[in-house]
Amino acid sequence: MGRLIVLVPLLAAVAALSARNRMLSIVILFGYLTLEGLFKLLSGYHPVVHIGTDIVLWMLVAVWAATALLQGHARLPRVPFFIILVLHVVWVLLLVFSPYTASVFVGLASLKIHLSMIPLYFIGFMLAGREDAPRRFMRAITVLWVATFAITLVQYIGGPDSLFDLGEVYRRQASHYHEWRPFGTTGLPGGQAVFAMLALPFGLCLVLRGDYSLKNGWILATLIGSLAVFFVSGVRQVFLGCLVAVVGMVGLQIIRGRGRAATGAITVAALGAVTYIAVQEFVVPAAEESVARAANVPEIWRERSAIDRFQTLLDPDTYAKARAGGLGLIWDRVTETPLGVGLGRTGSAASALGDQLSRDPFNRMLQDRFGFQDNFYAAMLVETGVPGTLMLTTILVGLGLLAARLARTAPTREDAAFGSLVAGYMLAMIVMSWGSQPLLGNPTLAFFWFLGGMAAGRLRALERETAEARAASETTAAPDV
Repeated sequence: MGRLIVLVPLLAAVAALSARNRMLSIVILFGYLTLEGLFKLLSGYHPVVHIGTDIVLWMLVAVWAATALLQGHARLPRVPFFIILVLHVVWVLLLVFSPYTASVFVGLASLKIHLSMIPLYFIGFMLAGREDAPRRFMRAITVLWVATFAITLVQYIGGPDSLFDLGEVYRRQASHYHEWRPFGTTGLPGGQAVFAMLALPFGLCLVLRGDYSLKNGWILATLIGSLAVFFVSGVRQVFLGCLVAVVGMVGLQIIRGRGRAATGAITVAALGAVTYIAVQEFVVPAAEESVARAANVPEIWRERSAIDRFQTLLDPDTYAKARAGGLGLIWDRVTETPLGVGLGRTGSAASALGDQLSRDPFNRMLQDRFGFQDNFYAAMLVETGVPGTLMLTTILVGLGLLAARLARTAPTREDAAFGSLVAGYMLAMIVMSWGSQPLLGNPTLAFFWFLGGMAAGRLRALERETAEARAASETTAAPDV
């Protein structure tokens, strides 16, 4: 089974390359990303599967770049923040050879979290030339997510036995948690909540665009499914990130004068309350019964439920103490490691490269001192120092402002709704970065670059259309000589 799963990334790449259009190719890529965690677990974290999304993306990039060169199109599109992005890439590449990086291999491997998803920025920019591109992408991917949410809820109700029979790796991954949580199609318990954080704003955006209504069955399944997954996953920070994204996008729509946005937000809140009660009354008891029957599970799982974690969101101490000391940690890293202490020290790369990072006393000392930062900004300072942190943070904030501009100035409600979605997502990334590392791992990193590229592409397309319309008007108004 494990050997066959190694072929899945290659098959996904072939499927993406064989797709009838490039938007479908990208949907296949993000579909694979949704399932990648499952494939990692079933393959025992085989190295090929571990970089499966990178394989699919870079095969697309290689073929599309070769095609463009053969057709005489050798230039990259001039995307916003292009110079900063180039400087960021050059700086990270130089850090591969930093004396603090454990080895050249570690440096190259860590490029997976720093550089490998950047092509999605250019791809999103180019695909956004078509007005219906955002709708096509959101519709296709949420259909897949609804199916994965159903799988997640079935796993939760089925209990640990529904997964542990698939392999010991599931038991090892779940053993660190204080509650029973479903994996869904991801590699971590509760990981499906990250896709729920994206799905709920996507569904609401499609409603605000006017493509669908809140009465649509598929939209309801997207909203209710994502809310239910939040509750059984118990990942509070991701839930709050989704809340920030929704508040941001609704706020921009209200500023624009769209009263429908407030109605949508109220409806989502009502659905959330009803879903919470339904999960508490029907889903949790069934899961507790399954956990009670399961053998060889931590006893604490029989005493605690993931949904209980959400009750702590009403406790002020949750916000005052959970991520205290962030500013002090950041200042310490600025003063101690202004140029970083080598790539791969933190983020998702550190867990995969643990042996290489502590192979000798010097690197082991660095890893013990800087190996975990529960703060994106502190982690980036460790990885890339002040220059890399400032450049990536500038791009993050800049893309958020660019998307907000699209939301405020777009002549159509479709583009305005999409701009508010991307601005809300960027705001969520900024807020979540205070207590986690959303831009040092997938899937949040891939969506950051792709959604940012699409928002930039839509804004550029609208500006071009406006300029062409103005030029045409001036030509028509000019007197004949």
